[in-house]
Amino acid sequence: MSLPNDDNETLHALTPGTNTPAASTASNADVLLPSTPPSSADVPIDPQLLHADFFPARKPDGSLVSEEAYKAHLFTIRKREPLRAACSHFKIRFATRANLEFLWNALVRHWYPARATTNPSPDHAVAGPSKTLSIVIPPRPAHSVGQSSGQTDQEILEADFDVDDEALTKQYDVGEGVVEAVFGALDTGGLEEEDEDEESEDIDLDDDATYKQFQTSVRVSAAQRTEANRRAGGRKTQKCVVKSWNIFQKEALAAGKLRDDIVDEHALLLFVDFCARRCKRDRRGEYIPNTRIGASQIKKEFFGALRIRKVQDARDPTLAIKRPATTVHVYDAVKTRMDEALQNAREGLIPAEDAPDIIANTFLAQLSDETLTRIRYGFLEHRELKPTINGHLAWTMMNASGNRGDDIRALRLCEMQPYQFLHPNGETSIPAVLGLQSDMEQKARSKGMKTTINPTYTCFIAHRNPEMCSLGAFALYLHYIHDVADVDTKYDIDYTVNKSWHAIRLIHGSSATVPYNETALQNLFVQSYRKAGVESNLKAHLARHMLGYHQEKMGVRSEETSKLGWSRDTYQNTYAPALPKSAILGAHGYKLHETYNPSWIQVEVPKPFLELVCPAAERNIESVKGLVSSMIRLQRT
Repeated sequence: MSLPNDDNETLHALTPGTNTPAASTASNADVLLPSTPPSSADVPIDPQLLHADFFPARKPDGSLVSEEAYKAHLFTIRKREPLRAACSHFKIRFATRANLEFLWNALVRHWYPARATTNPSPDHAVAGPSKTLSIVIPPRPAHSVGQSSGQTDQEILEADFDVDDEALTKQYDVGEGVVEAVFGALDTGGLEEEDEDEESEDIDLDDDATYKQFQTSVRVSAAQRTEANRRAGGRKTQKCVVKSWNIFQKEALAAGKLRDDIVDEHALLLFVDFCARRCKRDRRGEYIPNTRIGASQIKKEFFGALRIRKVQDARDPTLAIKRPATTVHVYDAVKTRMDEALQNAREGLIPAEDAPDIIANTFLAQLSDETLTRIRYGFLEHRELKPTINGHLAWTMMNASGNRGDDIRALRLCEMQPYQFLHPNGETSIPAVLGLQSDMEQKARSKGMKTTINPTYTCFIAHRNPEMCSLGAFALYLHYIHDVADVDTKYDIDYTVNKSWHAIRLIHGSSATVPYNETALQNLFVQSYRKAGVESNLKAHLARHMLGYHQEKMGVRSEETSKLGWSRDTYQNTYAPALPKSAILGAHGYKLHETYNPSWIQVEVPKPFLELVCPAAERNIESVKGLVSSMIRLQRT
């Protein structure tokens, strides 16, 4: 049975041309592919032969094969390095971070410029830049397409869909990096190279060598699982540390200071010195002249390097004995470099940075009520509606709860739950909303071997000042996402099924299931600070920094304030709500002896107005009548 014409052309694109002498074919078999860099011992290779994989094959009549056949061949190349090298050879311009799909299309447009977006006719194929050059595509031993004449259409389709994560991310991402979050955009220091076989094969565990490989595979798999179990923020930090380590390692290997890639005592000592002396980098990875990284960044990069070593220990446990990493000399070097970094910053010894104010990061660095009011209005002066709502909600929640910006950003909508607690006077019942961040998102996560029955909640109640009320900001936010953005329809939410709406984030970007970008949130804070004339390095942590000073005016003791926010474990009594009531009241403008009765919440709102402003709430109430739904109770609150 013969294959269709298109399939024949596909096979022709992947196999040597029939019009080439056998001797030429034999000589081409020894040509190194772009994915295999030539060693210094090899003789110089003709660039035309080095990039032979990226020349379209020719038919017996001398014309190029069809565009589809050339595309099918390119799709078998799933590494960017050889594609980049080919584009550079053909003088094709491309971005440094160009993905596979872009590089594929660039090569297709180069060889088929007239019909890059249409289905070409094999009889009218457009020839490449050189009609006299006849290059044979060497056989790729990793693929059996050229040798199997009985390949089915289904097999060809499966090969077309066998693309890597980057191509899928580019094609199917819905914004805010949701697909990237699924694939796990983290360089785990080489862990991702240990790919699992698609089809497991029986292995002979009686063989000593095979059993040793099996043990190594189990260890590496466990290390990979642990790394993937980290917070999203931790994985992002590790990705940056790996980049920094790779830069250091490349320079050290070139200078002869290192002889391999093992993270041992010698490498760590050199790496710590490298970190202490290097300049800060901007978001594009370029050095900022006359700057130095701080002590906290030195510590992050040191522990990030130890995570890389952990992977190496999983592959070779004998490294712990032969080449130890954490010795007393290493820890002394880290502490010394951190102390020097702090001292240089305090004394203004860094050329591009002035010495900080003497009261910076002390209780004297307080902001007046007028300044805080200008910051609050700064959030409301944003030009776009959604960032205004997000910024106002984040600012009021941080001032009321003491949580940091990244904690608020990680909250899910279902983690905001209605509650009522009794005032310390034993008489007044106070409606509240409790925020419980999932353990997977917290910076101080509970240990895996412990079980937390009733963790410490963050509590929000009506504020004395309605402009600072987090519940009022929350009501505006609910109105926006349900009645303006209409997330219920967009994500086909059924409130009778928890899993259909539990993935919705409290503060999110274009995708409701992805946390609001931390850089975007930080920019909102920085812009508001600038409008108020405030320069602060605390950025998203400023509200937490100021909370204790303001609560002191309300008569709240510091040990009560310290209980606000999520904690690593339960407080005192595991089986009782750990709510620091005096601190909660103080954060919302009330002293302990005062009667809690915000006058502005006593205003009666007509029901027709509520139905007009919040139609989603009424619609959702009807859909879950007779069922328990925390979301509806929350909207009523």
